Amino acid sequence: MDYTPTMIWFPLALCAALCWAVGAVLVKRGFTSVPPLWNNIINNAMALLIWIPVVLVLSGFRINLPSPGVLATVLAAAVLFQFFYYSLYRGQVSLTGTVIAIYPMITIVLSHLFLGERLTRLQYPAIGCILAGGIAVAFPNRRQAMHTGGISWLPWGLVGAFCLGTGDFLSKSSINRIGSYSHIFFLSLVAMALSGFNYLIDRPNRPAPRLFARSFLPTFLGVFLHLAGALCFLLAFDYGPISLISPVSSVYPALLALLAVRFLGDRVSLVQGIGIGAITGGLVAIGFSGL
Repeated sequence: MDYTPTMIWFPLALCAALCWAVGAVLVKRGFTSVPPLWNNIINNAMALLIWIPVVLVLSGFRINLPSPGVLATVLAAAVLFQFFYYSLYRGQVSLTGTVIAIYPMITIVLSHLFLGERLTRLQYPAIGCILAGGIAVAFPNRRQAMHTGGISWLPWGLVGAFCLGTGDFLSKSSINRIGSYSHIFFLSLVAMALSGFNYLIDRPNRPAPRLFARSFLPTFLGVFLHLAGALCFLLAFDYGPISLISPVSSVYPALLALLAVRFLGDRVSLVQGIGIGAITGGLVAIGFSGL
């Protein structure tokens, strides 16, 4: 079979989904010794080291300076992205991660309200499917009700989805003005600066983890995979349409659930499994709605 450059987007998008799923499982396992505060600090430092060189090379060392308004937008997006690891920390990753994964719906709704983008006919039932799936996932099985406090994790998952979705909406507004490479460049710088602020306000988790301990390895690998997945997702845009890339990468909640059950011992009821499938199907439908 002739492997032309136009086919490169598919393995890149699939690699992004796999990296995000495996990364979430590893980060969740690492939470036993590395709290969310240090996940943010490590993520921001690694993003600075990885993303800055990449966007400089890809942009030909041409970075657009943002206006004060755009810089404020980048700052707001960076602040919202800091909530991701705090949300993932709560509850089973197969459930919390799936709820967080509904963030594209938040982005679509905000774009519809504030950017004048219109929903397609397929997006309405897709959003309904995601909402129905979210309700199903929110029902804990008996074991979860006994050991995890019912659905106490659910608000954190919804906060994570809202923050990521709103952050993506703000990022889109910034990218429309200064371009994706410039946005990523300044987002990396601002996020690194926020690490200090995060450290100041999260006093309980200030003690530094043992960076060279064996227990730190899952966190390091998980954060690295999250960044690698985002890089694959970005590079895929050079080889294929986003309407095809998005649905392929949107299968990661299903991969995440399978990996969490296998390697973290998560228990998912039949109703919750159906809910996870409904959310994943809705996300895929949203991706294909651009066709």
